[in-house]
Amino acid sequence: MTDCATAFSAELLRLAREDERICIVNNDSAETHSALGFQSEFPERFVDVGIAEQNLVGVSVGLANSGLRPFVYSASCFMASRALEQIKNAAYTDADVVFCGFVSGLAYGALGGTHHAVEDLAWMRAIPRMKVLAPATPRDTVAALHEALAHDGPVYLRIVSKLDTPELFPAGHTLSYGGSAQLRDGGDVTLIGTGLLTSRLVEAARLLAEDGVDARVLHLGSVEPIDADAIAGAARETGRLVVAEDHVVNGGLGGAVAEVVVRTNPVPVLQIGIPQVFAPIGPAGHLYDHFGLTAPKLAQRVGEWLR
Repeated sequence: MTDCATAFSAELLRLAREDERICIVNNDSAETHSALGFQSEFPERFVDVGIAEQNLVGVSVGLANSGLRPFVYSASCFMASRALEQIKNAAYTDADVVFCGFVSGLAYGALGGTHHAVEDLAWMRAIPRMKVLAPATPRDTVAALHEALAHDGPVYLRIVSKLDTPELFPAGHTLSYGGSAQLRDGGDVTLIGTGLLTSRLVEAARLLAEDGVDARVLHLGSVEPIDADAIAGAARETGRLVVAEDHVVNGGLGGAVAEVVVRTNPVPVLQIGIPQVFAPIGPAGHLYDHFGLTAPKLAQRVGEWLR
């Protein structure tokens, strides 16, 4: 188990040694997001604009227009909200910028609702031309980095950080736009997750198996574009879908999956996430438990729904 943000920044530093276009634009958070190594080795390619997220995006677009490949480092809660208009304009110009949203979901815990990033998937996937990736593990996060660097255009990369995440993928794993990964086969129900919740659904499927429920697990690391074929196939083959995410139930992964299902093969869909409330203040682990986003509570909720 390790931190996805640490794995991401270590790989970006390695790639920067080979590609002089790579730079980081940061909002006074290098230490928080494991970027001190990059700042130390490439100070001329590290731009810190201070706590000014709108300017952060504007500077990154200017650097992209000059031929560089900027990676914008910021907490998801601030970049996706304070700079939403600027991000939309960046997508309008099809800027080659990777927006790296760290500390996503409820990971900031005790800092309260102002710091919880639980609306960002809905906002970002609604922007034309914006690709949205939400990797699940360190290797998946590194794969998302390579995919973002290999293709032009704006990308929002939602990174799990401050929380250890079990590795689910082998060495050499790849993540592609519009792709998915089936992590477990099953015929009774399909559990669909992204980001942090994928590993918890894998464990929930194991717990369900002990009660005789054969659950498939599908990881959607690409939220926009989304793997409509995999979703439609799961709906057809298992008849019931469960989507779990550390995001409000409105407009996130659950909404994206439901949009596919209603067009292709309508089946019952259970959405598990954060209701339309501001989360209470407390450690991240407590909040995930509070909203039923732990493996035991996910398994219990799915079991009750199936019954």
